Amino acid sequence: MQTESLCDLDDDLRRSILRHMLTARGVDEEARQLQKQGALDLWLSCQGQEAAQVGSVLAVGPDATVFPSYREHAVALTRGVTAEELVAQWAGRTFCGWDPRDRRFFPYTLVLAAQTLHAVGYSIGRRLQGLDDFVVVYVGDGATSEGDMSEAMNLAAVESASVLFICQNNGWAISKPAAEQMVTTVAERARGFGIESALIQGDDPETVHRQCVRAAEHVRDRRSPYLIEMRVGRIHGHSTSDAQEVYRGRDDIARTAAADPVLAYADRLTGLDVVDAEWLRGVESQVRDIRERLMKKYAS
Repeated sequence: MQTESLCDLDDDLRRSILRHMLTARGVDEEARQLQKQGALDLWLSCQGQEAAQVGSVLAVGPDATVFPSYREHAVALTRGVTAEELVAQWAGRTFCGWDPRDRRFFPYTLVLAAQTLHAVGYSIGRRLQGLDDFVVVYVGDGATSEGDMSEAMNLAAVESASVLFICQNNGWAISKPAAEQMVTTVAERARGFGIESALIQGDDPETVHRQCVRAAEHVRDRRSPYLIEMRVGRIHGHSTSDAQEVYRGRDDIARTAAADPVLAYADRLTGLDVVDAEWLRGVESQVRDIRERLMKKYAS
């Protein structure tokens, strides 16, 4: 992973962001196909959330320790986890697939919000050892309704833990809409625990990057937690076992797909002459090679 965390995004960083987003999209598409063929037990798509994930993980830098939930594929790939390592866990071939300490990226957590307590405890433990204690933990909006999330925020605030909470609010906890989960934003709830917070749109990776740079500086400089709530879209169902058409309106699904952050950012950079057709073909070729390797390894 590159060390890219300046607030002013230059063209090299913009191209890097788009490359990571396109790679994550390709891996996600291939994994969905592999699951349909029975090669994977389950897959939870990150499509619609690539901007939030890539923008944030590049902003916090390679030294931060990351605790994901179960949908942070773009974060994992940007952190240097290979597509083969990532997919291996969903194929049931390994507990994790990569060295968590080497990548500073811990295993996925399917138990909702459990990783929030792990993250806070890890940060406090590192601090007691005199080590770098900056930790980033990803969580979904549904998981914030779990008691573990409240316990983690309270403990982080009381102990001044160096933890950045990143909530990707895609509006759905499986089939439960956010409006039926909470009457305030997650950002507002964090402030109730004494944690400074921000609510932003997560469909623009540059906005995400800038906000996360500032949040990371807050955590590191003040040695106190911070929470960012990002509004994102969920293009597919909760998982490959979920038929979202049963509970979600067609218009809502269509609007989310039309606001695809990967296509939008590619179009934006093309319009700004930051990338051209040749550059895009080169990335597409690289992504195609990754997909072919996955297909040969897991579909055989």
